[in-house]
Amino acid sequence: MSRNRDIRGFFANPGGRSSSQSLPVFSSQPARDPHSSISTPSTPPKPTTKPRDRTEEIKGSDDDGDSDDSLESISAFIERKAGPAPYQRDPNLATPTAKRIASSSTSHLKSPLTIQPKQKFSLRDLIKHAQQSDRVDESARRADELINQSEDDSDNSQILTDVQNDPTLLQKTAKELLNNDDSEDTKGDKLVRAMNRTKVDGIRKQCYFFNLEQPLIKPPRALFPQKGAKGCWSCLANSSTRNQAIILGLPHTIASKGRTLPDELLLWILNEVCVEKNAQLRMQYCNLVTLCPSSITRLVTDVQLYSMLEKLGGPKYPRKQDAVKFQSVQKVEDLYRRRDWTGLVAFLELLEQMAPRLKTQNVIGAILLLLRMGLDPLVSTTVRSEHAAAMEALVEAISRLNTHRWNEACNTISSYIYKSVDEPLHQVIPISHTPTTTAKLLDLRRRMAAVTLFRDPELGSKPVDETLTLNDIMERLDSDDFRVGATNDFDNLRALVTLLDIVISGAGFLKRQHSTNEDADRKFDADIDRLTFRLKLIHDKIHDSTVLSRKMAKACIDLLSKRLTYSVRTRPPPKTSIFDPEPKEDTNIPKQRAFMKNWAQKKAERNAAALASKSGDVNGSKK
Repeated sequence: MSRNRDIRGFFANPGGRSSSQSLPVFSSQPARDPHSSISTPSTPPKPTTKPRDRTEEIKGSDDDGDSDDSLESISAFIERKAGPAPYQRDPNLATPTAKRIASSSTSHLKSPLTIQPKQKFSLRDLIKHAQQSDRVDESARRADELINQSEDDSDNSQILTDVQNDPTLLQKTAKELLNNDDSEDTKGDKLVRAMNRTKVDGIRKQCYFFNLEQPLIKPPRALFPQKGAKGCWSCLANSSTRNQAIILGLPHTIASKGRTLPDELLLWILNEVCVEKNAQLRMQYCNLVTLCPSSITRLVTDVQLYSMLEKLGGPKYPRKQDAVKFQSVQKVEDLYRRRDWTGLVAFLELLEQMAPRLKTQNVIGAILLLLRMGLDPLVSTTVRSEHAAAMEALVEAISRLNTHRWNEACNTISSYIYKSVDEPLHQVIPISHTPTTTAKLLDLRRRMAAVTLFRDPELGSKPVDETLTLNDIMERLDSDDFRVGATNDFDNLRALVTLLDIVISGAGFLKRQHSTNEDADRKFDADIDRLTFRLKLIHDKIHDSTVLSRKMAKACIDLLSKRLTYSVRTRPPPKTSIFDPEPKEDTNIPKQRAFMKNWAQKKAERNAAALASKSGDVNGSKK
């Protein structure tokens, strides 16, 4: 058998005879055995694709007629290829409905981890809040009516004052504002306590530098001195072109070439600086004045400075015979609303530039002027930076003096605030506004605080570290105004602690006392610890509760204690343990313990007597 013959031919001949003619592997017709009637299977021929001419037309592709009749529906073809048809349920058959009712035994069982939904609002709570809001609005309305009546009627004003001073009447009035509801008794007490907490702030007084009345829209202006506008300064004689010439810098150019500005023109410019509304004119005025140093030394005095501020509502120059205590009035909210303070800013900036050219007595007068201005709350809000810069320039001007004259100037300045202001709360304000950028400013600031704290004007004549000792501070802390009691004014106590902080500063007087000892640092730290412990005793005696003034006083004491412990001390304090000795106990603590023991004993005796009398009454009733 040939190896290239088709194997199917062998299976087609059972006898094993092979056909005499071999069949090709691929044939167009199946091969048949001439001796057998059974057809022999053969491999179907693989269809061959005839290449189609590009120009040949496909029949039925572009015919206009309908060719759908000769083609099978494509939907039938898709259905035939998609597989078997889905099962369709008989609509006549019905399935019985299952009961999905949970049993009562498991209906109340819930998982503890399940987040149960809650109602966001409750109708009952909303009604309660609405009623409470209505009562608050009604109380506020009645309070406004009472205040308006007190402003119109002097008798009602007197009644309102009596209500504020009488606790019983105040509580009764508070309950009347709450519609005499028995359920509002506790709220009435809370209202009384809230009014008492704000009572101190309501009667607090303030020292104002400027007038309380509204200033004039157009303040009176000084007439231009025509006799001074002569020669090269005649360009300023014409009023229609004067402002334009000043803005263009013509007088500035003339003064820069060495021509002296007439005194009349300089004084007129000084009077115009604070009231001029044009910013360019104010700037040119200040530049022109600074080009006349000799005229500044001769003409600019403290009297002239006061007169410049009079047009802004400032006080008049105080004569020696008229030197009295500064008058304080009740604090007014939004007193300087809608006022233009650009003139005051220009004045302070001009004073800073003129400070090196002023005489010593005029410099001291200008410093006193700024200290008096520092009492006004305007300085701490609007012109604080300009005020501090002017003060620094003035103190720098007198710091060039010799030691004797510097001590005299400091003594005059330090005693000014102490003699002019009564309460420590007002005395500390201008002192705290004094900057500490230089050593001379810090020295002057400490001298003013020492004079005010120890009430001794002679302390301003020498540096604080040369006159102060630790015993002086301890004695001052033992005085009556540092003792905490029911009648304390905690605002003044906070002011005194602030003054003490300024006086102590870096505690140089303590270092000076121990500078010759070998263990100077250890003794210095021990003195700081004594002072800190004394401050802690005062701090712990203040029961702040809810009163703001008490909280602020405690915070001020705590701040000073921490500064001494972590900043002034040479090294951090050692950590205490249970084996360390306890600090020295306050002398008042045994008295307080004895008082509490006596009070508890008397209370126990009263309770025993009341119980005995009650039991006797019960026995008598049984008999």
